[in-house]
Amino acid sequence: MKTHKVGKSTTHKVRKTPAQAKALAAYNFALQQEDRYLGSVFVTRAGQERVEAATKAAYDACVRLGMTHEHGL
Repeated sequence: MKTHKVGKSTTHKVRKTPAQAKALAAYNFALQQEDRYLGSVFVTRAGQERVEAATKAAYDACVRLGMTHEHGL
């Protein structure tokens, strides 16, 4: 009978290329900026759309490089 170790993840990290690492860093930065902007009292509809478009563009760049949840996306 096999027992599973508690707390150990069965998934492994996938190595990222330098371009993927740069794209992921840009996406995480875009998410931080979106959170910062949407938490502001100066949010406008146009500004929200601009920030969300930048975040989506960063996400799409990661997807184009073949990144998935295994890469931390």
